Amino acid sequence: MTKSEEKPGIPELDLVATKREFIETFFRRGAEFTEELMRDNERLRYRVVQLEAELKAAGGVAADRPGTHENALAGLVARIASLEAERDELLKRYEGVARQSEDFHARYADIERENNNLANLYVASYQLHSTMDLREVTQIILEILLNFVGAKTFAVLLVDEERRAFRVLAAEGIEKARVPVLSTTEGRVADVLRGGAPLFDESRFATRADLERPAIVAPLRIGAQVVGVIVVWDLLVQKTTLQEVDYELFNLLGAHAASALQGAKLTAELAGRAPALWAAADLV
Repeated sequence: MTKSEEKPGIPELDLVATKREFIETFFRRGAEFTEELMRDNERLRYRVVQLEAELKAAGGVAADRPGTHENALAGLVARIASLEAERDELLKRYEGVARQSEDFHARYADIERENNNLANLYVASYQLHSTMDLREVTQIILEILLNFVGAKTFAVLLVDEERRAFRVLAAEGIEKARVPVLSTTEGRVADVLRGGAPLFDESRFATRADLERPAIVAPLRIGAQVVGVIVVWDLLVQKTTLQEVDYELFNLLGAHAASALQGAKLTAELAGRAPALWAAADLV
C-alpha cells in the first residue's frame, strides 16, 4: 500500500514526532548538563583571554616608567607575576576541563545515539499496541519500516495455510498487484518460513530493487509459529547499511507485529469464529 493508496478515515501517523516527544521528556536533563559544561568551558576560555590582555597592558605600563619610579615598577612586576601565575593556573584548569569536555562530548554522543535507538524501539512497540484497528496497525508497521528502518520497497506477506501460498497484506514502493508471487516451499523466503531465522543480504543494501532477489526477509511469529514475512527489496538511497537498532526493530516486528494484527483482526470480527490470520489481507 503506497501513500497514495492510504484508506480514508485513518488518521495520519507521525512516529517521528512521537519519538521526538519521548526523547525530550526523558532525556532532557542529560542535554542540559552537557550544555552547562560547554558554558563553563567558554567562561574559562574568556577569562584566559582577559588575563592575557591584562598582562600585555601591564607590560606596556612598566615599559613607560623609567628607573625613577622603582617602587611603582616593582609593584607592576609583582602584579605581572601574580597575573602570570593566575593565568598558568587557569590554563591548567582549562586544559583539564577541555579534556573532560571532549570526554563528555564523546560520551554524550554515545548516550544520545543509545537514547535515539531506545526511543525508536519504545515508540515502535508502543504504537503497535496503541490501537485495535486493523488498518491502523498495518499502517504503523509500514511507517516503522519506512521511517525507522529506512526501507524503500517492501511488502508484508501473510501465509494462507489452506492454499500454502502468501497473501499480500500491504506494500510500500510497489503496488500490491505487482508484488511477485513467492513460493512457500522453495527459495529464500521459504527458507525463512521454515527455519524462522531472518535473512539479511548485505550485498543488496546499496543496489536498486530486484524483485527476484530480496535484500531482507524477516519472519512474523505468533508464538513459535511463523505466520508471515516482511520482504524488503531495497533501502532508501541514504541508507546503505543496517545499524544495530535496525536488527532490533526487525526482531521487535517479528515478535509483536503478527500478534498486533491478530488482535486487531479479532476485534474487527465481533461475532463468529475468526478465520486464520492470513484472511486479514482481505480486510485491509
